[in-house]
Amino acid sequence: MNLKSYISSLKSGFSLVEAIVAIGVISVGFVGSLVLISKSSAQASVLKDRVVAAHLAAEGIEVVRNIRDTNYLKGSPWLTDIPDTTSGIVDYNSDSVDDSDTSDSRKCMNWDGNAYKHAASPSYACSTSFKSHLEIATKTETISGNNISYLEIKSIVEWKEKGLNQSLTVIEHLYDWK
Repeated sequence: MNLKSYISSLKSGFSLVEAIVAIGVISVGFVGSLVLISKSSAQASVLKDRVVAAHLAAEGIEVVRNIRDTNYLKGSPWLTDIPDTTSGIVDYNSDSVDDSDTSDSRKCMNWDGNAYKHAASPSYACSTSFKSHLEIATKTETISGNNISYLEIKSIVEWKEKGLNQSLTVIEHLYDWK
């Protein structure tokens, strides 16, 4: 066997090995890309739920702030319709905090196509995994020798994420600023 025929036989075999290695590398890259896309999609769903929970918690605080400000405009005491409670419920169109029903089903947040709203009654089924309520307490602190009253509002949103219970709490202090 001469050197020329030996070199040409090596080149043909080497091309087959190169093709197999190239197919393997492409396959690994393709599978890796699919796994990455799958995990990104799952993470996007988790992040969406967390953003919704953050907005629902902020909404609870804002509704109570709106009730306080409306009391000022009406000339009513600033704490009117804002009771101390551990399970208060409010909606966008509320002009008071509802603490009459403390059942867990009443805390359900239902999506009506435009906004999240609390369940209409305790027997109403939850259409989402979100539950929301407020904890409100009137507190006093001493500032420069003066006792100042304020509301400590905790807006709590709970939901299920991949079968696990999750919770987000936003705390705000509202003062009698008038």
